[in-house]
Amino acid sequence: MPLIDLQSNLKNLRFGNDRPGYGSSGLPYIQTIMPDTPNATGNTQPIYRAGSTGGLDFPIRGGQLEFNLGTQSFTVSSKIDKTRIKKFFEDKQRGTAFIQKQVGLQLSNPKIETGNTLFGIPQGIPIPGLIENTRVYNLGQNTLAQVGVSGTGLHAIRHGLVPFNYFQKQYYDIVNKQNVNDQKSSNRLYNLMLLKMTTGDPFVNPVNVPDINLVNTLGISLNRNMIFQYLGGPSSVYGIGTTTIPRVVDTTKLRSAFAMNYDQLLSQKSNFNNPAPELQDFRQKINEAAGGIIFSNTWTKQQNVDYRFLVNKKDRMNLLFPFLFRNDQAPWEITDTKEDTQDLIKFVFEAISNDTPSFSTAIFFRAFLTAGITDNNSAQLNAFKYIGRGENFYTYQGFDRTIGFSFRVAAQSREELKPLYNKLNMLMGQVYPDYSPKQGIMRAPVIRVTIGDYLYRVPGFLESVNFTIDNNTPWEINLENDQSGNVAQLPQVVDVSVSFKPILDVLPKRANTISTTAVRVDTENSVTTETETITSNISPLIANVPQAQGSPTTFIKPEISIQGEAVVRESTNQELTRLRNVNQPPATPLRISPIPTQITRR
Repeated sequence: MPLIDLQSNLKNLRFGNDRPGYGSSGLPYIQTIMPDTPNATGNTQPIYRAGSTGGLDFPIRGGQLEFNLGTQSFTVSSKIDKTRIKKFFEDKQRGTAFIQKQVGLQLSNPKIETGNTLFGIPQGIPIPGLIENTRVYNLGQNTLAQVGVSGTGLHAIRHGLVPFNYFQKQYYDIVNKQNVNDQKSSNRLYNLMLLKMTTGDPFVNPVNVPDINLVNTLGISLNRNMIFQYLGGPSSVYGIGTTTIPRVVDTTKLRSAFAMNYDQLLSQKSNFNNPAPELQDFRQKINEAAGGIIFSNTWTKQQNVDYRFLVNKKDRMNLLFPFLFRNDQAPWEITDTKEDTQDLIKFVFEAISNDTPSFSTAIFFRAFLTAGITDNNSAQLNAFKYIGRGENFYTYQGFDRTIGFSFRVAAQSREELKPLYNKLNMLMGQVYPDYSPKQGIMRAPVIRVTIGDYLYRVPGFLESVNFTIDNNTPWEINLENDQSGNVAQLPQVVDVSVSFKPILDVLPKRANTISTTAVRVDTENSVTTETETITSNISPLIANVPQAQGSPTTFIKPEISIQGEAVVRESTNQELTRLRNVNQPPATPLRISPIPTQITRR
């Protein structure tokens, strides 16, 4: 049946008697008089009545602000909404259950560092909700206040006793005040460190706790196996019960012979805001705990990288200009410059004087190697052909070796610019010729290169020196236009790549077998092995470091390969005999005896 056929005009319906047994639910809470109905019933006038808002929901929801109660302004619709929610809260069945549930949910919030709700309550009383304002629901009063200001832009705080208490302290206010005033004694993390990161009895005696009331307020457990334990919280049921957060692993029980425990870490001095920081050696503490048996040598400040490499926060080596020295000793061993030439590995160019070869100029750089080291060794072979043969034949002509490496030069202060660029200019000059002072004959610059012990004062010449200036690196701009010559508009970082041709001062040759010294029999694995002693001078090519004589390298060769070599030698001898007398028929091939399955001990 369509609604248009109903006899009622839908304006004379009555509320009530909507429960079984003709009971009344009392709903709806707000009953509005229908417009243009003389006999309509209701407890409030229509929202958009004539003369109210002109029928428009403008300029805010519910029209304009019409009246003010104390400090709170309402619109027509917000007043009706607040009345409706209030009636719901007063409903003994539904409203009471809703409010009790909200109180329990609020009590389920975790304990945090926040402001108090009830002033005058001592800090140490562990009653849930009476201390932390984030765990209090004020029986719906704050909710009603928010409903009343809906649409106005105001916001009432859900938790706490007063909805518009802008002086109420929250987590940020409490913790930020601790940081500003350096009140670490009241900080939760600091108290956790004191109570949980030290060794001792499982339970802490409350007498030994500096502020037991503060510990209770923060919910910290005095049991070392637990972190937090307090009433209410997330583990409770609507605020009934307790929340306990145990520690998963007691890290204070972990021990290492090479690390401090928590008690030793806590005893370390702080260098915070200390104009002269005190450097402390953790190994000394470990030695004291272990009776001095872990580390035989304790650290001293003279071993610090900053102490060794820097002076007044400036790099010692970058401040060092090229200097002349007698090259019968290494440049880093010279007493006057020994402290200035220290680095993690040795890295220096020695420009040998063509006029006085016993003297050289040392050019030191920090060993900031960037692209690694390439060491290319190549054989030089001459190919030729015989008439009637398709393959190539070769004659050995020699070999060549080229070493490439890259490093970075970085000026960390203005004072380092001049000596650094002085050394860069001198390094670049090692690819230019030198002329004799009398005849003017062009001479090649010879240098020695040292990179750790991989290249140890190896003589040679620089094939190329390339500088690269990265656009992402800063420049010294000499803003005050210093004319002293010590400062210029130069890049602070330069990448250098070098190609180096060594001149070998030893006779290079490949490794050769010189003698067979012993025969070994392994009865367990049934293998006979032969020990051969070989000598080689390949090592001096890699690092030109003085080596002890008579220290050959030993290799072990299996018997199977030895038998194979014997067969090859015998076959070769027979073939050579046949070639000398071509009229003789080829020799019968040599039979290879089977490999013995058992070897008799000798």
